[in-house]
Amino acid sequence: MAQPQNQIRRAQQGMTVNYGAPTVFDQPLYDRVNFPAAGTTAQLNFFSTQFGATATLIRAGATGSFQKTKRDTNLTTSGQVSGKTYVVGAISVAYIHEDEGEVTNPTDRDKLRNGGWCEFKIGDGLVFELPLVYLPEMNPIVIGSTTTTNTTMLGSVGGGSLMFPRLKFRQPVTIPPNQSFTFNMNWDGTVALTKAIDIQVYLHSVQLRPGS
Repeated sequence: MAQPQNQIRRAQQGMTVNYGAPTVFDQPLYDRVNFPAAGTTAQLNFFSTQFGATATLIRAGATGSFQKTKRDTNLTTSGQVSGKTYVVGAISVAYIHEDEGEVTNPTDRDKLRNGGWCEFKIGDGLVFELPLVYLPEMNPIVIGSTTTTNTTMLGSVGGGSLMFPRLKFRQPVTIPPNQSFTFNMNWDGTVALTKAIDIQVYLHSVQLRPGS
């Protein structure tokens, strides 16, 4: 993340209470939302359903209604961060398939990526909007095939820490405490899939915890 200390100083200037020098932690913000197999014309809203609330998600290879756990999100208040400041410097996405062995998974991902766009706002301020195809994937699909047995083999590749593929912001952005923010995805028309897919948005960020 480029020059986080400058962003930290800007964030401190906007605080109404002087907490002293904040402590900086590497802490991303992440959230997971389900895209149904039949498709939807509705907007998918991320970071709108907090940890512990009920949502439609894939669990153990099946789609159902579940309480969100830390696997799904680390947001404790819907639509905002409570009591902490986050400085966001990049974004990645992950696609989690209902059936990881389905041979049409690459085609389903292409339908989602090529048919949609996203928008990120902090308050009323637009951070960016762009087609989904531009968002780097943390778990890209790797495909192998053999002509002898006419077999297709699927695998997914995951990274860790700084190895995650990411879209890096030219200038990091700050989400102050208790400030509303939104991230949504939209599609042109109904995109039907073979199986449902959970989409997880991962905001690469540092968390500022107030000093004493």
